[in-house]
Amino acid sequence: MPNFCAAPNCTRKSTQSDLAFFRFPRDPGRCRIWVENCRRADLEAKTADQLNKHYRLCAKHFDPALVYKTSPYRTVLKDTAIPTIFDLTSHLTNPRVKHRKQIKELTEEDLRRIKERRLASSAEKSQKDAAAEEPIPDEPQMSAEEKQLRDYLRSLFEVILMLAKQCIPLETFKGLDGDDAPNNFQALLEYRMHAGDEALRKRFEATAVNSEFLTSAQLCQLLDVCENTVREEVLMEAREGRFFSLVTDDLVDFGGDKHLPLFLRFVNQHNVLREEFLDFVPFDGDEQALVERLEAQLTDRWGLVMEDCRGQAHKVTGASATKMKAVAVHLVEKYPLALYMPCSRMALNIHLANSLPFPNVQVLMETLRRLASFFKSAATHAVLTARISAHYQKSDEKVAALHQACGHGWTERHNVFDVLLDILPPLIACLDVIHKNADGAFESEVAVDAYSLAETLADFEMVMTAVVLKSVLTFTRAWP
Repeated sequence: MPNFCAAPNCTRKSTQSDLAFFRFPRDPGRCRIWVENCRRADLEAKTADQLNKHYRLCAKHFDPALVYKTSPYRTVLKDTAIPTIFDLTSHLTNPRVKHRKQIKELTEEDLRRIKERRLASSAEKSQKDAAAEEPIPDEPQMSAEEKQLRDYLRSLFEVILMLAKQCIPLETFKGLDGDDAPNNFQALLEYRMHAGDEALRKRFEATAVNSEFLTSAQLCQLLDVCENTVREEVLMEAREGRFFSLVTDDLVDFGGDKHLPLFLRFVNQHNVLREEFLDFVPFDGDEQALVERLEAQLTDRWGLVMEDCRGQAHKVTGASATKMKAVAVHLVEKYPLALYMPCSRMALNIHLANSLPFPNVQVLMETLRRLASFFKSAATHAVLTARISAHYQKSDEKVAALHQACGHGWTERHNVFDVLLDILPPLIACLDVIHKNADGAFESEVAVDAYSLAETLADFEMVMTAVVLKSVLTFTRAWP
């Protein structure tokens, strides 16, 4: 479901813009200021919780200095951000426009209150600036040794985080001949030292030759920090998307105890379906105990709201499947919207399209699978990105957006039909270039596949099938 901007004379919505949308704050004081600045009389009677739940403002109404990205996928506001940029007059020049967001006329009392607030805000800012300029005598100063240790730990943290993102194991494994294979963690540390990491180099030079880079206790602590950091990023994205589903997998045995792998499935602010691992939950006890343990993990520890859970799927097999079905029943009794359903690794709209018994739909879905296989090669993908750049050469933003949209696994994403229709002309041109193979860069089999794909995609019925699927399945984007 798209987010609509609550500001007067603003028609932006999340499905038509890459802008971030921000909820009204839960704090009643700040929320009241947001409403007053919006000049929406119809919002004054609503509570802060109602506004936070149902209304958003887009980033265009905030000073750019108050909006910043914490990651390529997450945009946040500063804690004290107040919207100040509004268009309150454009509707006056076009009386034919139906103005559904009524703008409140300010009284003398309103003007006086706004002026007082601005003066108080300016005074508070001046005091903070003055305090920032004054030295803080009680602030503890780090010694040179502590600074070196901090830099060293930062380097270790970056190494572990990089290995985690690339799914590279830390530990040493036995090779086929029985000898120890190189340790990935140690090898990467050595690479960073050779690349100029002074903190690691100094630590290495001051350490005995037969000493470990990191003790087991230190490694466990760093892994805990990395785990909590990555999990918090995932949870923040899930909270921004609000609705989510629970997915569990087959049991895992740790030290003789059974544990349940727990995943969170949600659609993020970019309308991309995500399924992220969160934690292992002990599987001991009866069904009611497991339900309470799951609730405690999700609400008390991770800050999610179970009322926003819109589905659950459990892949546990064998004797434990009966227990998980009972758990699902208990969860549905407490949270009726947490529907128990079969689980699929695919996005919902792709799953539905694959299930439709229409020949044209099945041909299109098979073509998408062939495209995914065809463009796994770096060479074919390079031709596609080049044709996209040539086709949309007058719009750098469009080129950058399509290059990102056509990344790894784009045919399995929730917006696959939108992307397919956007890139269809350069996609067909790309396939024609590969089919002609003027420079002999591709094998004959690749050229033949390119011709077959281009012929299918250029068919009018296939184009219309993609258009219909895009329109019909748009509504499933809000369903994890």
